[in-house]
Amino acid sequence: MKIKKIFTALLTLALLSGLLVAASGCTNNTTGANITVYTRDTTSGTRDGFFTKIGFSEAKEDNSYLVEGYVEVDGNGSMIAAIKNDEYGIGYISLSTLSSSGLKGLTYEGIEPTEANVLNGTYGLTRNFNYCVRSEFTDNKVEAIVDAFEAFLTTSDAKTTMIEKGGIVSVTSLDPTWDSIKANYPICNEDNSSVTIKFGGSTSVESMAKALSAEFSAKCGNFVAEHNHKGSGDAYKSTQGSEKDGANYLDIAFLSREFNESETPAQGTYGKMCIDAIVVVVNNSNSLDSITAEQIKSIYDGTITKWSEISN
Repeated sequence: MKIKKIFTALLTLALLSGLLVAASGCTNNTTGANITVYTRDTTSGTRDGFFTKIGFSEAKEDNSYLVEGYVEVDGNGSMIAAIKNDEYGIGYISLSTLSSSGLKGLTYEGIEPTEANVLNGTYGLTRNFNYCVRSEFTDNKVEAIVDAFEAFLTTSDAKTTMIEKGGIVSVTSLDPTWDSIKANYPICNEDNSSVTIKFGGSTSVESMAKALSAEFSAKCGNFVAEHNHKGSGDAYKSTQGSEKDGANYLDIAFLSREFNESETPAQGTYGKMCIDAIVVVVNNSNSLDSITAEQIKSIYDGTITKWSEISN
């Protein structure tokens, strides 16, 4: 009878322990489950910035360096949806989309992914949001509006909108307002409602680009802003590269990375808008809170394949 009571007590303790583990939502360091590795496609600026900053540049445009069984997705939205439905998944997204993602953003090298830490230079997983425009236009009104839009991007008005859409940039007293420079752009006094300006490029910049174009349309004759965002790799290609005269050409395009060696925009046709941070993310049920560059590289190159091999 005594042995039976001891066995019952041990069984009860084991069941309670199991319930506590399940309640805690721990998926790593306990189950030994395999890590599902998610990455963006090879044209993604987020991917470029991510692999560059973790010291794995070989994988920026070459999937052969990645762990076997990786999953490739085509945008921030797809990455978020995939990891929300995979408790063992890991990936990376723009900081500007973290708050609404429903995912857990990990501390990187001991630093929280916040705008303040990006501006003070302590958070290292960052990249620039850049833009480029066509170097040749066939429509003078389109060219004039694009020129005015470039000027608008330097104003405190535009920078405020960038911040509202997750961009990280300082607004200072030296920044002009649109009202202070608009006289230099008489095109904006005309009725431009019949003019279409084609925007595209990075999906990470898409929300910001749409907000900026809508704001500026109201300031510049109500031109029609048409958006077709396929990724940073489309930016130079569709404004000045091989597709500049194709059906999907763009007038203004955005990149969430730097221009690469094969992309050589003409002088005066490109610039930096603001900074964005990239955040390593996991499913909200995952107990992991922090990660290092070495650990994340080891996950993506296949050195680490199980959650039990990582500890906070």
